[in-house]
Amino acid sequence: MLLPKHCSAKVEGDECQLAPSYVISVKSHEGEYMLAVVCNDHKSALEARLVAMQEANRIPQGSIHFQPIKMVVTDCVTGIDADYIELTDKT
Repeated sequence: MLLPKHCSAKVEGDECQLAPSYVISVKSHEGEYMLAVVCNDHKSALEARLVAMQEANRIPQGSIHFQPIKMVVTDCVTGIDADYIELTDKT
């Protein structure tokens, strides 16, 4: 899944530039809805805001779920010339 490169939180109008640590979703009887991604520094503040938004019926009711993000990095695909095969058309 492709995720934003930085946290969804804004501090005094400026976007947080830290990498996200959690995907935040709401699980309800209707399904699960992804809301945002958040860094460790802003997790509790964003959780409090989401609870307030649920109380105001601005987001779906249900349990707020924080799923840790596991980054996967690989350097095994390099794309060197030996990886390419020449195909010929038999006509």
